[in-house]
Amino acid sequence: MAQVTQQSLAQSLQQTLSANAQERKQAEQFLKSVEHSEHFVVPLLQLVNSTEADEHIRFAASLYFKNFVRRGWATSDETEDTISAADRQAVKSELVGLMISAPKKLQLQLGEAVSIIAECDFPERWPELITTLVGKLSATDFHVNNGILQTAHTVFKGWRSAFRSDELYAKINYVLNEFTEAYMQVFATTDRLIGEHANNRAALQVLLHSLNLLCQIYYDLNCQDLPPFFEDHMAEFMQTFHKYLVYTNVQAEGDDDDVAGDLEEVKASICEIIELYANRYEEDFAQLPQFVETVWSMLTTVGAAHKYDTLVSRGMAFLRTVVRNPRQRQLFANGDSLQLICERIVIPNAVLPTADEELFEDDPMQFVRRDVEGSDAGSRREAAADLVRGLLDQFGAETTQAMSRFIMQSLAQYAANSADWRQKDVAMFMATSVAVVASVGALGATRVNSLVDVADFYNTHVVPHLRAVDSDRDAPILKADALKYVTTFRSQLPHDVLVQALPMLTAHLAHPDTAVATYAAVAIERLLVLKQQGVLRLGASDVQPHAEAMLSHIFTALARADSPQKLAENDYLMKTVMRVILASRTSILPLAPAALEALARILAEVSKNPSNPRFSHFLFEALGALARFACASDASAIAQFEATLFPIFQNILQQDVAEFMPYVFQILAQLLSVHQGSGRLPDAYVALLQPLLQPALWAAQPNIPALVRLLQSYLQIGGAQLAAEGSLQPILGVFQRLVASRANDHHAFALLLAVTLYVPESALANVLRPVLVLCLSRLQTSRTPKFVRNFVHYVGAILCLSSGVSMLLDTMDSIQPDLFVSLLQNILLDALPTVVGRVERKTTVVGFGLLVASPRFQNSPSYAALTTPVLLQVTSILMDAAVKDSKAQADQAQADDEDLDSLEIDDSGYQASFARLATLGDAKIDPCPQFTDAAAGLAQALKPAQSVVASSQLPAEARQFLSTLLQS
Repeated sequence: MAQVTQQSLAQSLQQTLSANAQERKQAEQFLKSVEHSEHFVVPLLQLVNSTEADEHIRFAASLYFKNFVRRGWATSDETEDTISAADRQAVKSELVGLMISAPKKLQLQLGEAVSIIAECDFPERWPELITTLVGKLSATDFHVNNGILQTAHTVFKGWRSAFRSDELYAKINYVLNEFTEAYMQVFATTDRLIGEHANNRAALQVLLHSLNLLCQIYYDLNCQDLPPFFEDHMAEFMQTFHKYLVYTNVQAEGDDDDVAGDLEEVKASICEIIELYANRYEEDFAQLPQFVETVWSMLTTVGAAHKYDTLVSRGMAFLRTVVRNPRQRQLFANGDSLQLICERIVIPNAVLPTADEELFEDDPMQFVRRDVEGSDAGSRREAAADLVRGLLDQFGAETTQAMSRFIMQSLAQYAANSADWRQKDVAMFMATSVAVVASVGALGATRVNSLVDVADFYNTHVVPHLRAVDSDRDAPILKADALKYVTTFRSQLPHDVLVQALPMLTAHLAHPDTAVATYAAVAIERLLVLKQQGVLRLGASDVQPHAEAMLSHIFTALARADSPQKLAENDYLMKTVMRVILASRTSILPLAPAALEALARILAEVSKNPSNPRFSHFLFEALGALARFACASDASAIAQFEATLFPIFQNILQQDVAEFMPYVFQILAQLLSVHQGSGRLPDAYVALLQPLLQPALWAAQPNIPALVRLLQSYLQIGGAQLAAEGSLQPILGVFQRLVASRANDHHAFALLLAVTLYVPESALANVLRPVLVLCLSRLQTSRTPKFVRNFVHYVGAILCLSSGVSMLLDTMDSIQPDLFVSLLQNILLDALPTVVGRVERKTTVVGFGLLVASPRFQNSPSYAALTTPVLLQVTSILMDAAVKDSKAQADQAQADDEDLDSLEIDDSGYQASFARLATLGDAKIDPCPQFTDAAAGLAQALKPAQSVVASSQLPAEARQFLSTLLQS
């Protein structure tokens, strides 16, 4: 193995930034080959800390370190421990010091690593963390303090979203005991020094950053419960918080109106704290009325600059929390209060900011994405709408009346002068805010204000913007508003209104403005998954007349892209393509040739440089859905799919496009499965088999699930052919590789199950012994609950074969006489109830039922003695799972359709990781499909041995259960 040095790491990390793909790949392979060697992490951290190294290399090293920790720090019985104990200790010894000294850009990456390590190890395996942090706090060096406070916040902030548990509370109490006294000293010192350095801009910048971190930590330590320490010192802390909420100092203000400075961040953090206290600790929060008055005043005077956005949003969030509390109603009950809030706080912040207008024009995709998906910081508009909903909770009629006046005034001004489109924009935004009482992402508005006529507003003020695509040329934002209105109120508008809207939405897919076309796509996509009482509101007959136009407009829009990155930018359009195909089902066949050509052209282009994982996933989902439904309608269509896609797939594999390879293998598995019934593998797939078995492909973790699925299809179509041609041994070589890995042994059993069921039993008998030897070796040397669970299920699958019982017992005896008796008694029996999954439980129950009922089992005293224990376990599985299995069986018929109707992608970031294509359907193998459920299968299996059941020593309840089962 190559020597790992700071220099070799720096060189490789530099090469990972190269424009040369081959150079990047070689560097990545080197890093992957050495990262599991002992002491790898020490030179990596030294490189991060090296002031002599290039800043880009240091950042790349910090990023690699973070991902290294994310991949390998957490361990379990089901994963391999790839980081040595010495390296773990070295990391924890160096990391705090490195966080203190590193530049802020590197701190962010290192901080994430600290958070991961602390989540796994603190405090049990990292007890010195807090004492180390406290010991390094300085009375004079606040640059050092900021590094320490940033580290502490990184460790503590995960508590904000954590579920309550004894373990969590024990961890928080541990920190409180070790940290709070030092924390309060630093808090007081920071406050004092800010006063002493009021005219020193540089010092204030450092000290206010410290104060903001102290506020963040205050929230962290109070987010789960109100600790006695902070309850006892609440008056002191709140006095200081109030001081800085009204603090002004020209030396403390930032120069950039677009970026929040430290003072604005401090005030925003204080608003976050008082919102927490208003929501959770109201009875102890005596200062609440004072803060309400202060925040109210602040919101009416704060400037419109972008740097104040987070402060304003959190201030309004605080007021919303207070106003929703019936016990605080008197603070807002004055007749003028609501009018003033609406006039001076809500309306000014509901106006579309100039920066957003510019974003709409300059970066429409960013505008849409932020609007549709939201942002971490939120926006003034969103906060204003939330405040309105808070007011509606307690003052429904009064708030509706007050807001309606502003809405009607704005609509009247627009009617008098259509060039003043901003008035219509704010009116539509506020009309939506007043109307929506409750909403969820999948349905839009689920409950609306009874005082607002949503349908009338739609017909009067929304439809005029949708009738003609070329209207509102000077104000495309109004079209976006109209399309968003349909999306928001899709559950409230009548079915006939939605059907009438569909052609208008379809036409707007062709709008020249990217944002408008994208909002149209979002609206259509949401309508196509909208359900009422479990039934899609728009059926295939509603969608089909517009499907061709929808696809045509979207493909035309995508074709305008001038680069692979630009093409892949708009995942909303590709998601709508996928949804149109899913909604059309088999009626997509007439449109399939053109759609396939367009999708293939897109795939060929984006494969040159994959840049948007969501777009890529929806693209392959669309291809999978198109192939699935077109070939289901006309099996001969498979020839066109293979002819069109194979050259592109071949190029992806040759160019080693890692992001796309798992998808390619899944689509290949789907296309191959269409040949079921032919009895032979097509020549193209035969030629591909040997390359698929090369170790390099299986070394990439994301490929493994997809390759296993593909090999399952090979075995399903041509199991006998593969056995006859001697191709089983290479496939079993893959099994041997996978079964040795804790992370992949379940994939090994999925592959082995396909071999067992699709290869002739005579061929299986020849390979079963080495297979079982490998499994038994894993049981002996590296047993995990997951492995045992999968092994039990596999044994059940063998037992379901026509000659499975004798084959299994003979093979076990050939390894060691009476081996299976010992295995059954010491491992399998206890593991039987651990099998999960409806099909898996059924296979296990039926297989072991067949075992007990077999003459071979009953005629052997050593086996027969285990009759009652085996029957007791399989019976307990059924008795425990009877209700669950019954419901699962009842729901099974519609499960696939529901999955497709509701298909969503949860993407957490760009990475080459495996994502299963839902449109391909479930590939679960059923060894006993003749039985609809486990109970029916067991009853059939035990019929030849009813006397054995009757004479068993089962408890009365279990015996009665089996007796009833056998008589049914």
